Amino acid sequence: MKEINQETPITKYHLQELTWRDFLRVFLPLIVLVLIPLGYGFWRTLYGYSSFGPAAAAAWGKIWFYIAGILVILLLLYTYRRLKRAHTWIHVYSWGLKFHFPPGRQRILKWEEIVGITSYSIKKSYLRLAKRKKNYLILYSERYRPLQVHPGIQDHEGLKKIIKKHTYNKLQPRLSQAFIKGKTLPFGDVTISKEKLILPKVAVPWDYIEGISVEKGVFIINLTEQNTIEIPIRKIVNLEILIHLIKTEI
Repeated sequence: MKEINQETPITKYHLQELTWRDFLRVFLPLIVLVLIPLGYGFWRTLYGYSSFGPAAAAAWGKIWFYIAGILVILLLLYTYRRLKRAHTWIHVYSWGLKFHFPPGRQRILKWEEIVGITSYSIKKSYLRLAKRKKNYLILYSERYRPLQVHPGIQDHEGLKKIIKKHTYNKLQPRLSQAFIKGKTLPFGDVTISKEKLILPKVAVPWDYIEGISVEKGVFIINLTEQNTIEIPIRKIVNLEILIHLIKTEI
């Protein structure tokens, strides 16, 4: 694994990079903002001491030192947040992925170790004015607990395409072969076999299924009695492979 770690990544995806430009454009002005009340407080203290004595020096500068202290705390919190986001990244290699989560935690996942992918989007609105779309991507393996890609990672869609391309090229033939041989395959809340489609509360023979579709984050199963069953795609693993296998049976 040591030799693998030394390989140069093909692509890098960061949550929020931290560069010298950020220091000059963001942190330097913030530092100046903190120094202004601090410097003014020192000036008030010195002026009060030289003109009116120790009591005036202690009183006149106190409020400005409090303001500077609050700004220092806010600056430290913001710096911590930026450092945490800067150290959240994913590197793509020819052999797989390297995840980095602060503080200093890493997860290494080869393409062949990924056994499942769940991807979905959620649109959130704040006060019915600002609408924001969040993309979620969860990777399953036998090595780790489910790994969730941070929704704010840069070029989330590009990363998802790369992962699905490498993973499904290896996973789809294996699952298709297992399905042909009659094995029962789980896909999250949906399980399929050669005889039926199995859901958490009901099993549906293939003869009762007319079609399937995906609309607005929901996997829809159309039944022969003009009924439908809806399952959120966030509860389904390897949706694209599931759709491919179902279409071979209906």
